[in-house]
Amino acid sequence: MKPELTTLITWALIIIGWFVVFYLGLKQQNKLLKNNAKMKVYEELYELKKSIDEVSINLGLLFNPYSIPFLEMKHVDKSLEPSQRSLKSLEIWRKYLDKISRQTYTFTTAYLKLWNHIDMWIGVVPELKKAKKEFFEIHLKALTDDLNKHHSYLQNLSLESYNWEKWGQEDIKQKSQEISEKFDKIAVAYLDDLMVEIHNSLIGPILGYKKIPRENFANMPRRYKILTKKGIREVEHEK
Repeated sequence: MKPELTTLITWALIIIGWFVVFYLGLKQQNKLLKNNAKMKVYEELYELKKSIDEVSINLGLLFNPYSIPFLEMKHVDKSLEPSQRSLKSLEIWRKYLDKISRQTYTFTTAYLKLWNHIDMWIGVVPELKKAKKEFFEIHLKALTDDLNKHHSYLQNLSLESYNWEKWGQEDIKQKSQEISEKFDKIAVAYLDDLMVEIHNSLIGPILGYKKIPRENFANMPRRYKILTKKGIREVEHEK
């Protein structure tokens, strides 16, 4: 082979090698940019989820039957006239309702913010469209309606009778327990499920591991429901 041809082939191989290295570098850089973008999206959504957790704790506690201020209302200064004692007790009740109203508004605002951000980034994880739709548009909407109905129910008690001791206190506690359980299931458990799916779809492949679906405690019902990317499904934990 002529020296000139050998030199030409050598330079051609060198140039091809440069192009290959350049192409692979661009491809790797593009992958890194995409991964960094996905990490930032997840961090943004996770921070919003953390803020909702704080709000949910405050609101969830108010629905607990033990948070209903019947005991405080009962121990209003007994030296007061009956009418004054009744008004004082109703004032305590109104403060309790105001707390529920304020915390419900904060809760709704926080969830709307998360909803908007997930809508903004759902194109990155299109496989979660069904889970997002079912969580926000079905379960969360139903929960918000129930919260408003429960607040109206509590509010109407004082309109029906100023003598709070005639209210059906056990019935009030039972209804509060029911809304508390529904709140925990949707606002806490289903949101956790959604974040697991977001993690596994968005950054699971980057980190090399996936979070496991939510598991029920051993002393809880054996069969329970979780939110998955295919919607709500019932699962069974092992005893």
